[in-house]
Amino acid sequence: MVSQSTKYDHLFQNVIPNSIGGIHIFGKNDTYVKPQDYDHILNLENRIWAELFQNLEFLLDQYASREYLLGLRTLPIPNNMFPKFEAISPLIENSTGWTLVPVAGFLDEELFFDLNQKRQFPVTDIIRQSPRFEEKYAGVNIQNDEGYTPEPDIFHDIQGHVPFLMNKKYADFMWEIGVLGDEILKNERGLSSKLVAHNLKRLQNYAWWTYEFGLVKNNKDSDSFRRVPNDIDYEIYGAGIISSFDEVTNVVHCAKGLTQRSKFLSYDIEEMALTCFDYSNIQDRYYVIESMESMYESFRTNQELFWFEG
Repeated sequence: MVSQSTKYDHLFQNVIPNSIGGIHIFGKNDTYVKPQDYDHILNLENRIWAELFQNLEFLLDQYASREYLLGLRTLPIPNNMFPKFEAISPLIENSTGWTLVPVAGFLDEELFFDLNQKRQFPVTDIIRQSPRFEEKYAGVNIQNDEGYTPEPDIFHDIQGHVPFLMNKKYADFMWEIGVLGDEILKNERGLSSKLVAHNLKRLQNYAWWTYEFGLVKNNKDSDSFRRVPNDIDYEIYGAGIISSFDEVTNVVHCAKGLTQRSKFLSYDIEEMALTCFDYSNIQDRYYVIESMESMYESFRTNQELFWFEG
């Protein structure tokens, strides 16, 4: 993650020092590929998966976006045990050209965007509250709750992100973000290293407020895919919300006026690019798009926002 300070930091708002805490980050020079060893998954890990899935199942059925619900129903993602990457990846590849890459954990921006521009999505098979998670973060003060953890685990990657990769338009949007990130890092425009870092942070902010923590206005047509109609003004498409019981319930409670912990803001691509985020807490804001199509078009027609030249 970009964390270096630059003289352009004054352009950002909501700046939070050390927002990524003690998360372990892997780069190209690390041994980052880690194949899933499915035969050695613990019964405890399967139980944790089952509890996470079942706690969120009905909430997501009621509040997740149509793109998510359709993707989830076409993939072999079990509700009671770890999913098998090798069973899911070919289906995604056949649908949108993406494949899953099993990795050791959180990847730095250079590696992440490089994989994404190749239509490769990194996934890990570690899960929150498990012995492997606790061993990885021994001695590190990191939130490790059933409802939320800042470390992207298998539940976040597979349950949160992967169903969307069955949707061609959404998958292309993810790819376009990866391509732009890769171009910023390759820096063929010859910008200074501080400008590269600044522009990359803009793109990371935008990605955070869209495909990680974004909401879309409630399309009542989506109710035909639900068991219970959506009774709030929003649908959830951000994977960081979808994979977190605490985050989903926060969205629902705020939308119903039961709490004012977080606010709902209209989509504004420039504001989002210049608004930093916090990995370590429930979000204090959510940006709401009019439609998925409007977001795709906005990103394609405003890419100069991510080429700030000082």
